[in-house]
Amino acid sequence: MLSFPPDWTFVFQIVLFLILWTVLRRLLFEPNLAVLKSREQRTAGALKEANQIKAEAEQIGEQYRTQLAQTRGQALQHVERVYREAEEHARMLLEAARTEAAHVTASMQETLSQEVDEARRGLEARIAEFSRGIAEKLLGRPLT
Repeated sequence: MLSFPPDWTFVFQIVLFLILWTVLRRLLFEPNLAVLKSREQRTAGALKEANQIKAEAEQIGEQYRTQLAQTRGQALQHVERVYREAEEHARMLLEAARTEAAHVTASMQETLSQEVDEARRGLEARIAEFSRGIAEKLLGRPLT
């Protein structure tokens, strides 16, 4: 039973408890707390670094998407420009072909007209001869 004032064993137990507490604190509690604290700091640091890496990755991804969109836009503009140039070139070639065809047609018509005129003059010069031949065949005798 407890008596008041406590006897020397009680005081001795308190002193032993304080000594044990001090020894355990220095040898067990403080190192464990230090390990836990360093682990927490490493975890927090790793989480912070992971968040930074994630933010950088998102930023790089956004830059990639922006650059890709710009490149696609430039490629579309280039394709459109080449297409317009090709259309213009084709139009010019078609116009040149039409012009050349018109010149060839006009030249051929002129040549044909000249040949028809020459044939007509040649036939007109031989009308008397043809008339005489036809008359001789109709009459069945030579004309004098």
